[in-house]
Amino acid sequence: MVEEQVLARAQELTGVGLQVEVIRDIDRFKAIAGDWDRLVDASATDRLFLSHTWFRTWWEAFGAGKELHVVTVRSGGRLVAAAPMMLTRAAIYGFKVDALQSIYNPHTPRYDFIVGDNQNPGLYEAIWRELSTNDGYDMILLAQIPVGSRTIPSIENLAKRHHWRTGQWLAPVSPFIPLTSDYDTFFNGLSPAWRFNLTKRHTRLRRLGPVDVEVVTERPAVDEAMREGLRIEAAAWKGATGTAMLSDPSVTEFYTRLARREADLGQLRLTFLRVGGKRISFNYLLQNGKKMYAVKIGYDPQYHTYSPGHMLLNLILKDAYSRGIEEYDLLGGDDDWKFDWTNARREHRWLFLFKDRIRPRALHFLKFGIAPLMKRRLGGGL
Repeated sequence: MVEEQVLARAQELTGVGLQVEVIRDIDRFKAIAGDWDRLVDASATDRLFLSHTWFRTWWEAFGAGKELHVVTVRSGGRLVAAAPMMLTRAAIYGFKVDALQSIYNPHTPRYDFIVGDNQNPGLYEAIWRELSTNDGYDMILLAQIPVGSRTIPSIENLAKRHHWRTGQWLAPVSPFIPLTSDYDTFFNGLSPAWRFNLTKRHTRLRRLGPVDVEVVTERPAVDEAMREGLRIEAAAWKGATGTAMLSDPSVTEFYTRLARREADLGQLRLTFLRVGGKRISFNYLLQNGKKMYAVKIGYDPQYHTYSPGHMLLNLILKDAYSRGIEEYDLLGGDDDWKFDWTNARREHRWLFLFKDRIRPRALHFLKFGIAPLMKRRLGGGL
């Protein structure tokens, strides 16, 4: 049987007609790519970061030392819900804990369960039943879930009903730029000082040579463009602090492999600002429908006085308006520079669930009792 071959477990949930399978093998996960993406398309979610391509590429780059634990729910053979999870070791203020966690790391902008009919509580109950019955971990962690998703309230309510300890953490806001008017209206809505700086620096840069934007979208050109983009991104402060894509081979592998696959899907836009034909700024962009996502950015520090990153973003937005794009998602956290462009922001929450046992209860108290109390006291000067 397929389940035996891939070490996956399937169970029939009596009375609701749902079949749950836990996928623990990457080959089995690859085999359901079509079903997975059909579910994503039907679930009105942020498709890019829940797609089969995203999770497959993430696992190939970052899955070492972790165990795949993807919960799928079918009805009549049709995939109707999925929870992409993994078994790993998490840390709570230095204390290690066996955890069932979202397939997530700092390179994951957002995450969620994929539920085709999110008004059907039976689907969340089916997922919860599978998540909660395994005895091999003390904590469940759902990371970076958009506020407004039904996943956190649904799973938290089920956990409380079964006497788990729960807690939430609000992540830093993630700004985005709504492109709802026209470019001139948008540009004129920026602060006068910001508009002046952009215009002045663009004029100065043009004295060095012709300024243009290069966009790489086709698979044959991806590897060369990625090598150049990686070099540019590592040239400034990210390289010095060890946060550049080139600083970690697994990170380099992830973004390069993802670029190839997204090019095949027609969703990649590796974008460069050039002066006199030289690439001086880089945006790793993905586009799905009428949304664009700024996955990675970088610039050549030799040109920092010209603000090449901001200049490139301005030209990208001008082009996006002309192509009917409706949103530019800056992704990531609340960096100050992003608010020169927008005040719109999204919130994401993390949900921590601890089993009703001595050690998990103690970790819950540390995370949501002692630590917040100490923070308040220190903040108050005590």
